[in-house]
Amino acid sequence: MVKNTNKAEAPKESGGLVLSDLGGDIGKAIVFPDGHFGLESAVWENAQRIADMLPIDITVFGDLTEENVASMLDKAKGAEFQVKNWTEYSSALSRYLKALHKVREKQAEVSENVAESRVQIAELEKNLSMSLANLESKFRQIVGNARSGVTGVQDDLKISLGKISSQYSEGKNKKLQKLTEETTKKEPTPYEEQSSNLVARFQELRNARYSGTPGVTQRIRSVS
Repeated sequence: MVKNTNKAEAPKESGGLVLSDLGGDIGKAIVFPDGHFGLESAVWENAQRIADMLPIDITVFGDLTEENVASMLDKAKGAEFQVKNWTEYSSALSRYLKALHKVREKQAEVSENVAESRVQIAELEKNLSMSLANLESKFRQIVGNARSGVTGVQDDLKISLGKISSQYSEGKNKKLQKLTEETTKKEPTPYEEQSSNLVARFQELRNARYSGTPGVTQRIRSVS
C-alpha cells in the first residue's frame, strides 16, 4: 500500500471531512491507511452512529463474523415475517377502514333520510293543519251564514205575520165598528115596521083574550 506522507489530518474538534486533497491527479490516488476507499475512520464512525439509531444492530464497517451474518439472517427472516404480518395487517386495516367508511356513509344516509322524512312529515302536518283550519273556517262561515239567514227569514216571517195579524185585526175592528154604526143608524124598513106592528098586535090580542081567564096554576089551585 502506498503511503502518503502528505495526508492532511481532519481537525478532530470539528469532526468534518477534509476535501482539499480530492482534487489531485487520479494517477496518484490517495488511499488512507484504514483501507475504506479513501474515507477516514471519522466518517465511518459517523455512519456507524447513524446506523445505531436503527432498531437493530447493524455493522457498517469493519470485519464481519459468522455470528454477525447469522444474526442478520435471523433478523431478515424476522423482518420477512413482519413484512408478511404487516402486509396482512395493512390489508385487513384497509378493508376495515373501507368498510368503516361505508358504514359511516350508510349511517349518514340513514340519518339524512330520517331527518328529511321528519321534515317532510312536518311539512305535511303543517299543510294538513292549515287545510283543516281553512275548512273549519269555511264550515263555520257556512253554518253562521245559514243560521243568520234562517234567523233573518224567521224575523221577516214574524214581522210579516204580525203585520198581517195587525192588518186583519184593524180591518176586523173597522168592519165591526162600521157594522155597529150602521145598525145603530139604520131605520126600519116598511116590512120590518109592518112585521113589528103585527107581532105587537098579536101580543095585545092574546093578552086581552086571556086577561079574565085564570091561568093553569090558578085553576089547579081552585080545584084542589
